[in-house]
Amino acid sequence: MTELDYLDQDPGTAAYPTRILVNKKFMRMDSGKDAGDFILMDRHTGTVYNVIRSDANIYRYNPHPVTLAKPTPWKIQEQVKQLPGNTRKFTLGVNGKPCMEITATDKLLPDVTSALATYRQTLSRVEALTWQRTPPEMRDQCDLAQHVFEIRRTLQYGLPIEEVYANGRSRRYVSHSTHASQAALFELPPKYKIINADQVQGK
Repeated sequence: MTELDYLDQDPGTAAYPTRILVNKKFMRMDSGKDAGDFILMDRHTGTVYNVIRSDANIYRYNPHPVTLAKPTPWKIQEQVKQLPGNTRKFTLGVNGKPCMEITATDKLLPDVTSALATYRQTLSRVEALTWQRTPPEMRDQCDLAQHVFEIRRTLQYGLPIEEVYANGRSRRYVSHSTHASQAALFELPPKYKIINADQVQGK
């Protein structure tokens, strides 16, 4: 399995670790603690499971097409700068507003990049529903670009090694390594209740 480590940071808070583990069948995301909460994705079906140990619950997210239409107007602005080592830094904006600056490389862990694309695509419907339920005065079209309509663009130049978003969130690559796959890390707790998020959110 491949282990990829990032440092994530939210506005006004200290940075915290995010670990991504990928093998041929699954992708797991957690804080680096084997016994903590984690997200597990079946790479073949795209189904995402969010495991909350304190509640003994597992929330299941099934992939569905996004039916939300793009707002009008929807004009993407993009600038790309070539850096050494097959690395590019690009900025992406919507309707004149800067949304993100991402540095990425297409030579690093392409299998992880593929898994991340599947994961983001599955959750795009959840993000679209969140957008629809957000009061109009609080909506940000950058959220739609990042999480719904421009997912492929965010990964178009390969694995992100640094991401900075207009909402103040950021992610920075730390390291990656290869280990023998541990089956237990890619298993759901057998006695937890599985909750279908479709039923909670409304299909």
